[in-house]
Amino acid sequence: MKNVRTSIIALALTSIAAGSVFAADMAPKTRDQVRAELAQAQRNGSLIADGQTGATFRDLFPGNYMQPAAASSKTRDQVRAELMEAQRNGTLIADGQTGATFRSLFPGNYPMNNTQAMGNNGTTVGMGQASSSVKSN
Repeated sequence: MKNVRTSIIALALTSIAAGSVFAADMAPKTRDQVRAELAQAQRNGSLIADGQTGATFRDLFPGNYMQPAAASSKTRDQVRAELMEAQRNGTLIADGQTGATFRSLFPGNYPMNNTQAMGNNGTTVGMGQASSSVKSN
């Protein structure tokens, strides 16, 4: 009888200690904290959209949520230089739906580069002029 009473007391103390550990992790949150967490979950698509499968909105509609940006190793000046070069070349995207560049939409505004200037027969074409590499007598 004494052993049964001791084991019941030990079991009760163990369950009380375990309950207090779990309660320490579950600190109450304010309404503002809960609202901020909800807004963040809505922004990143981590809310459950389908209760049966457990799929999130990001899983169902990946195009609606941006992917996390990768860390860049380029400096700000390097990025600016690349932007200026793309503006000069016309390689910036002009139409986001089709992916067309400024060069493809307005070819007359941009000079041809060397690979575009050389034709299959060795003629060089640039800015409305044509010259042939073959000499005539």
